[in-house]
Amino acid sequence: MENNLPETAPFKATISELERLRALFREALDHYGERIDSEIEEVKRTVTSEALKPKTPHAKMRDLRDMLSILRQIQIKSDKGRRKDLKKLDSLVGDLKMLVEHW
Repeated sequence: MENNLPETAPFKATISELERLRALFREALDHYGERIDSEIEEVKRTVTSEALKPKTPHAKMRDLRDMLSILRQIQIKSDKGRRKDLKKLDSLVGDLKMLVEHW
């Protein structure tokens, strides 16, 4: 159907740009997902590393309790695909990273 559009009309160019926008969106979304996933893995590695040590300082135990509380409180509706849910997840991961940053 798109092949039947006249070249002089801006329809074909607009459709082409929409396809390009869609590809850019998917690429950005993939990179965003990879970044968040990587940050979660980084926090997990840090916590795992600390768990293997024979003694954990009280400050780190407090941080762990704070992390657990934050993790248990997160509520999103992932099936709706809302931007605010992505912002919540991004913020939560940032908070977790901040807690383990100085361990």
